[in-house]
Amino acid sequence: MYQILSEKNNNLTVEIPDFNPAHTFLCGQCFRWNQEDGLWIGIARGRLVKLSCNDGVCTFYNMDKREFEDIWVKYFDLETDYGSIKNILSEKDEYLRNAVLHGSGIRLLRQDFYEILFSFIISQNNNIPRIKQIIESLSKSFGKPLDRSSSLFGFPDVSSLAYASLDKLSICKGGYRCRYISESAKKLVEFPDFEDRIRSLCKVKARELLLTLPGIGPKVADCVLLYSGMDRTSFPIDRWVKRVIETLYFERETDEKTIRDFAKEYFGEFSGIAQQYLFYYARERKIGFG
Repeated sequence: MYQILSEKNNNLTVEIPDFNPAHTFLCGQCFRWNQEDGLWIGIARGRLVKLSCNDGVCTFYNMDKREFEDIWVKYFDLETDYGSIKNILSEKDEYLRNAVLHGSGIRLLRQDFYEILFSFIISQNNNIPRIKQIIESLSKSFGKPLDRSSSLFGFPDVSSLAYASLDKLSICKGGYRCRYISESAKKLVEFPDFEDRIRSLCKVKARELLLTLPGIGPKVADCVLLYSGMDRTSFPIDRWVKRVIETLYFERETDEKTIRDFAKEYFGEFSGIAQQYLFYYARERKIGFG
């Protein structure tokens, strides 16, 4: 689902269909990508990534073919045929067809499990600029520098968060979420194979286990499963998604269980990406946001 066009001067040029960085990085699934001077700059998998894209052709700077194929093919979900997915969803109804056209370059990233877990604990009752700010502060305070001369830091590992005092965590201005971060990290340190255990379980059992962690409710659990790439049928429901589905499909207020059951039945195996298309479209068009 991608084609390497050239590798020159430690820059890699790759043709990637169905990928628009703005759509992918601004649809609410990640928090450490920013646009600067025409480049998209992100920190993921403990590495700094710089890329630019034009009409489906992307240049990855300071990257060779081996690194790209070992790490970033999976991260950007480049072995999934999004063209076929979009065709299937577009046939469902006019709302989805318009949503797919509007966010045609969205790809579901396969992100680090623990970074997603703590990032979405931070996301509760929060806005994206503030979420990004708290994550950057946490990373600078407890993460490892990307290199010796760098002022950029990777996301902290679980043990760094577990052994940090609540007072030190609170410097990052996460409010009540800092206690959840601390308590969940302490629990995870005692369960070092937690991620492997989650990956070995069916979706229902995996979700139940996630819900045992402090600060993780149904929405955060679904975000962890979806954005870590564990379960693409997960359908996270926050107040915005709830309003969008109510506005487009029910025309009345509806409870979350009814929405979740509807998504499972109607969107099926593509529930996760359908949620992203609809949310991105509705947010941009202010549908259900009034």
